[in-house]
Amino acid sequence: MEEEINLVEVVKILKKRMGIIINMVLLGVVFSSIYTFFILTPSYSANTQLLVNRTQDTEMIQRADIDTNVQLINTYSDIIRNPVILDAVIEELNLNSTTDNLRNQISITTENNSQVFAVQVTDNSPYNAAAIANTTASVFQEKLNTIMNIDNVTVISDAVANTNPVSPNKIVNIVIGVLLGGLLGLGVVFISEFLDTSVKDGKFITDDLGWSNLGHISIMTSEELKLDKRLNGLQEKNVTRTTRSRV
Repeated sequence: MEEEINLVEVVKILKKRMGIIINMVLLGVVFSSIYTFFILTPSYSANTQLLVNRTQDTEMIQRADIDTNVQLINTYSDIIRNPVILDAVIEELNLNSTTDNLRNQISITTENNSQVFAVQVTDNSPYNAAAIANTTASVFQEKLNTIMNIDNVTVISDAVANTNPVSPNKIVNIVIGVLLGGLLGLGVVFISEFLDTSVKDGKFITDDLGWSNLGHISIMTSEELKLDKRLNGLQEKNVTRTTRSRV
């Protein structure tokens, strides 16, 4: 037998089991907060900026020279992340890291048609991130003439330690926890509702089973129960008085 649920029934189910959903949302907030504040390790970022500028024989800068400098940045990006540079950085800073791990920490950012590019480093320590960025820039600048027989890179901005972490994003993680908790709560509510095979109303008896409804038991609130007890008590007292008067 295939069950159908309309919007009104869905709203009734949600109202009846709203406590489960709220508890799941709170549970999601608690777990996401614990994971974000106590388990995840914060990451910090630092970057140093370099300028690509060919030495000019004349004071006039040609457009073709600027285009060449911009195109060279792509080549320089590959060289910076090459073991010839990274191994020297690891040795100079005495890092407890492999070449692949250090490569994953370094990214090159550029702007369109700009001769300036940045070496950005992410690390668990803001001071290590700044040191790695500055050392990478200086090693690259020193080795560039040997690698390409060219000297056209200038460091224009050294990396500075930034103690504000770039990850994790605490607000985003908590929002994700709220959403996951809410979805989990909805899943629990509807699964428990569909698995509940008890008879919920007289419509199921008459329409689905085709039986006759012989009676209906009303649900009484606590106030109605108290009032009913008082009325029963008054009736018993009246009966007792009537019996005594007859005697």
